[in-house]
Amino acid sequence: MPSESTLQQQYGVARGTVRHAIATVRERGLVFTVPQRGTFVAERR
Repeated sequence: MPSESTLQQQYGVARGTVRHAIATVRERGLVFTVPQRGTFVAERR
């Protein structure tokens, strides 16, 4: 996935909004985050 700052600029939203959106899709198991690496789309089950 693009970085938080890229998503923030692309969609013209606050950083908190981007973080909330990423947290929501992470809770649904659609993405996972690796510290210092980024957020990645999860494989389908």
